[in-house]
Parts: sequence; structure tokens; C-alpha cells
Amino acid sequence: MSSNRTVGDELAAVHARLAGILLTEQTVHSALQLIISLARDTLPGSVGAGVTLMRRDGRPATSAATDPEVEALDRLQHGLEEGPCLTAWATSSVVRVDDLTTEDRWPVWSPRAAAIGMRSVLSAPMEAGGTTWGAVKVYGAAPNCYDERSAEVLRRFGAQAAIFTANVQTAEATQRLSDDLTDTLHSRDVIAVARGMVMARRGMDSERAYRQLVQLARQSRIPLTELAERMVASPVRRDAAPDR
Repeated sequence: MSSNRTVGDELAAVHARLAGILLTEQTVHSALQLIISLARDTLPGSVGAGVTLMRRDGRPATSAATDPEVEALDRLQHGLEEGPCLTAWATSSVVRVDDLTTEDRWPVWSPRAAAIGMRSVLSAPMEAGGTTWGAVKVYGAAPNCYDERSAEVLRRFGAQAAIFTANVQTAEATQRLSDDLTDTLHSRDVIAVARGMVMARRGMDSERAYRQLVQLARQSRIPLTELAERMVASPVRRDAAPDR
């Protein structure tokens, strides 16, 4: 591609294609796969591209890759805990390698990557909303594949990948909050019904009926919500909340 304008147009087209889709891990994987494929095809000399994100256990993992060689190179980085992708992520800066055969920043990873057949590497952080979500990278089989313009182009790809990653994280957090709120409201409502049952059957006021439910739950060694659910599910039982 001959201009940054063309790259911008391509990124806008990617965003338009993916805008409005249901945000899930699967669809974000598809988005990242599309972005890295475009990055590989856009940056001359690139033979592969990939994305590294943080897993739920806090360790890095390849979330999308164009080729098995990229996955192998990433596994080396993750296992050795060194490499340009991890450095780009940790420093929130673009990392460029002109020739892996003379690169000494990662003394173990670099010669192994060169042995696989790679000579050039470019990696950019995925930053959005003040958070670095991971890193995107491209690999070249020849030395000196990338320059300052390449670094700026990949930085823009990284920013686009970060947007989708941040969006799905936000969607998942919102869903968890919604689920927690639903559970809380359900618990409150079912306990209120059970308390009303005790009040009606035993002629107690609200506070005393609630204390009796709590006491019975402790004696039965079950959560208060579970006790209330059992009572509501079996309203005909007269001994569900005995007098104390």
C-alpha cells in the first residue's frame, strides 16, 4: 500500500465490517484475525502476524495468528518470558528488530527465532482506554523489512485491535454485573416471600420472622436464600419454619 491514507481507509473498512456485531470472545477472535491478516498483507516483507493477549490466569497467550510459525515463535516468547512482543507490551512502545541474527536484547529467543527462519520483527502495543491489552506483531523472513513508517502503521493496527478487545471486556464485565444484580434481586425477593410466609403462619412481625429464618438457616447449615427457596417451593408445608 502506498499511503497512510490507504491504511486508514482499510482500518475504517474493518471497523465498519465489524461494527454492531454481538461482542463475544469468538467474534473478537474473528476481528483480531482479520486485523492481523490485513497487517501482514499491508506491511511489505511480512510472512506472518499475530496477537498476544493476557489470559484469565494472568499469563500471555496467542489469541490470533496467521501461521503456525507465528504460534511457535509466540510460544517461545511466552515460555522463555522474553521477546519483542512481551517487550512491546511491557513498555507500551513499538519494538523493531532489523536482524535477529545480530539481536542481543533477547539472548535466548532471538537465535531460536532466527533458526525458525525469521529475520525481522515489528511489534506494537494494543492500547485503548488507558490500558495495554496486549501486543500485535509481524514477522519477516528477510532482514531490514521494517522502517519508521512500518512502525506507525502497525501502531495503528494495534490501536484498532485494542478497541475490539476493550469492547468485549467491557461487554463481559457488564454482563457479569447484570447477572450479579439479577441474583441479588432474586435473593432479596425470595427471602421477602419466605419471611411473609412465616409472618402469616406464626403471627410474627417482620423483624422477628427474619431472625427466625436466619436462625433456621444456620441450624440447617444452608444459605438463607436456599432455605427461602425451599419454603417458597413447598408452601403447603407447615413445619418449614417452626416456632422457636
